[in-house]
Amino acid sequence: MHRSKLLLSLLALTLFLLGCQLFAPATPPPPLTASVGAEFTLAPGQSAVIEEAGLTLKLIAVSSDERCPSKIECFASGPVTLSVSAQKGSGEATDLVLKTFTSNDGLAPTMEFEGIQSQTLFGGYRIKVTSVLPYPVRSKSEIRDSDYRVSFLVTPE
Repeated sequence: MHRSKLLLSLLALTLFLLGCQLFAPATPPPPLTASVGAEFTLAPGQSAVIEEAGLTLKLIAVSSDERCPSKIECFASGPVTLSVSAQKGSGEATDLVLKTFTSNDGLAPTMEFEGIQSQTLFGGYRIKVTSVLPYPVRSKSEIRDSDYRVSFLVTPE
């Protein structure tokens, strides 16, 4: 009887510790250094410092993903909406919302679409979304927030 209580207690403790680890906040990826004119990729919560521009860009989250999964036939495919913050030097960060359509390869189109802002001007530079991966295959909910990778290109205005 005493042994079964001990085993049950150990099992409960193990499950508790595993549960704490599963629900602990994820450590954001380390910031990276990027260059003007060179594409770079961010995970949600990650920042890039573009030193020669004096800019810091952070991908806060992929707010919504309305793209049609590649294994499903849809009447229309929607955009991906991104929450981003941009900061010039030691100034205050500005929250931005960018949207883009993508191909099944995750590439953003080079042309503009009415009502879809896939790029913005900030601090004398153009910030443009170039790709969003992964692309949904069977359902929109199959992609965890932490799995997204968004590529950007920062160029002079």
